[in-house]
Amino acid sequence: MNHNEQIERTMKMLERSHSANAMATLVHALQVNIPAIRDAAARTIMRSGSSLGKVEIIKNIQKLSPDVIELLSSHNKEISVPLKHCLLHGDSEVVLRALDTVESALLYEEIPTLLQRLRNATGEIADRCEQVISRLVDALSEKATQSKNEKQIVYQQSCELAIQQFWADLSSQELSHRPYVVVESILILAHGDNAIARMLLKDSTAEIQSIAWDVLMESRHPGVLLFLTSALNVKYVSPKMLEIISTRQDIEFQLQMIRATPTRPSVHQERNYRQLEGLIWLQPTEEFWGTIPPELHPQLVRLIQLMSFNAPIKKSFAQSIFLYAAVSARKVAEEMKGLIKQEEFDSSILIALDSKDHETEAWGVSQIRDSNLTNKYRLLVNRLDSPHEEVVNQVRDTLGRFDVQRAIEFCESAKPSIGPKLAELLLKVNPHAIQELSRELANPVRSRRLRTAQAIHFMQLQKELSPALLELLLDCDSIIRRVVVEILADVPTRQILATLQTLHDDPNPRVREAAEAAIKKIGQTLSEKQASEVDATAKELS
Repeated sequence: MNHNEQIERTMKMLERSHSANAMATLVHALQVNIPAIRDAAARTIMRSGSSLGKVEIIKNIQKLSPDVIELLSSHNKEISVPLKHCLLHGDSEVVLRALDTVESALLYEEIPTLLQRLRNATGEIADRCEQVISRLVDALSEKATQSKNEKQIVYQQSCELAIQQFWADLSSQELSHRPYVVVESILILAHGDNAIARMLLKDSTAEIQSIAWDVLMESRHPGVLLFLTSALNVKYVSPKMLEIISTRQDIEFQLQMIRATPTRPSVHQERNYRQLEGLIWLQPTEEFWGTIPPELHPQLVRLIQLMSFNAPIKKSFAQSIFLYAAVSARKVAEEMKGLIKQEEFDSSILIALDSKDHETEAWGVSQIRDSNLTNKYRLLVNRLDSPHEEVVNQVRDTLGRFDVQRAIEFCESAKPSIGPKLAELLLKVNPHAIQELSRELANPVRSRRLRTAQAIHFMQLQKELSPALLELLLDCDSIIRRVVVEILADVPTRQILATLQTLHDDPNPRVREAAEAAIKKIGQTLSEKQASEVDATAKELS
C-alpha cells in the first residue's frame, strides 16, 4: 500500500468515526507540513458537514492546494454559513483568511456579505475587502465576456444578480464608506442599456451620480470602457455621456472606441455617432496613425466615416488615410477618394509605389490605372521586375492579361525596332507566353501558324521557340516551311544546322533554296564564333 492510499484509508476511518476526537484530529491535520495530508483532511471535513471544521479550513486556506480551493468553489453552499460567520464576526486575522477564501475560490455569492462587511470596515480589512470585491467583479466580467453558449448565459445572469446587489447596497440608508468600488462594479458589469446603470446615472443621489461620472471619466477598466462605448448603441444618449466620450484621450479608451465601431451601424448608432463632432485624440497626422495598431485601421476609418466632421476636417482625414493608413484601411475608405483633389491622390500613389512595404506598393499599383500620372504605364511595367510576387501579380491584374493574340496583332503594324521591347513586355506580363506561342504554332489553321511564326521572328523570340519551330519544318504547307527556315537562320546552333541539312530533298525548290541560304549563314556564323573562341584561348595561353 503506497503513501497516498494509507492517508486516504486513515481519513475514511476518521470520517466514519463521528467522534469529537476524530474531528479534532482532522483539524490538526490541516496544519501539518505534508500537503497531501492537509488536502485530504480538508476534503474529509468538507464531506463531514461540520461547521466548526469548515471554519478551520477557512483559517488555514493559505496552506491548501488549488484542487481543494476548487472544491470549495463547487461546494459554495456548504461553506457559505461558516464563511459569513468568519467575515462578520471573526477577529481581524479570521476575517482576512475568509477574504482570502472568497477571492481564491471566486465565491460570487458572497458579494452581499462582502458589502455588509465593507460598510463598517476600516484600515487593512477595508482595503482587503475592496480588493476582493474588485477581483470577483473582474473575474465575473471576464467570464461573461469570454464564455460561450450556456455558460455565457449563466455568467450574464450572475452579472445581473451582482448588479442588483451592488445597487441595493447603494440604495440602503447606511451608505458604504467606500462607494467608489461599488459604483465602479456596477459600471463594469453593466452595459449602456442596463436599467440599473441608467438609474445610477440619473436617479441616484447627487453624491453617487458624481462618483459615477468620475468613474466613467477616469477608470481604465475594460468593463467601464465597454460601458462607455455601448452607450452609443441605445436610443438616446445623455449629453454628459457624449461629452465624456468626446474628451477622454487615454490609449485604452482610444483602442476600445475603435474596436467597438460597428461595421453595419443601426439607426440609433448612426444618430449617436453623428452627435460626436470630434474626439480629442483623433487627429489626421502620421504620428497618430503610427500609434494605432494597423489591424485596427479599417475600424478607425469606419469611425471617421460615422462621425460628423466638417468638410475641411473630413478632407484632412481622407488625405491622411491614403498617405499613412494600412492598405486594409485604404480599401475601406474607397468612397473618401472624392474628398481630395486628383493630384493629391496621385501623389499618395507615387508615395505608395516607393514604399518599402510590398503590400503598400501593391496598393499603389492597383490604383495607378485610374490616376492622371503621365507615365503610369511605364511605372507599371517597371514593377514587373519587383522581387515581391504580390506586387507583380497586382501589376498583371492592373494591366490586364497581355495575351498572345494581342501581341501577334500588334506585331503586324508596329515598327521593327519595337519587336524586342514588345517581347520583353509580353514575357513580363504573361509568364506563360512561350507555351501559348508554341500552341499557336501547332494550330490547325494555316494562317494562324504563319502569323505566329512571323510574330515570333518580329519579337526575336526564335531562340526560345526553336523546338516548336523545328516541328513546323514538317508542315504540309511549303510557304510555312520556307518562312520557318528563314527564321531559324537567325538561330546559329549545330542542332538547327543539322536539321536544315535534311531539307536538301524537300519537294519545294523555294524551301530548298531558303535552306541552302540558311545553312550557309549559320555555318559562317558558327565558323566566326569558333575562330573568335580560338583567338581568345590563344590570348589566355600567351
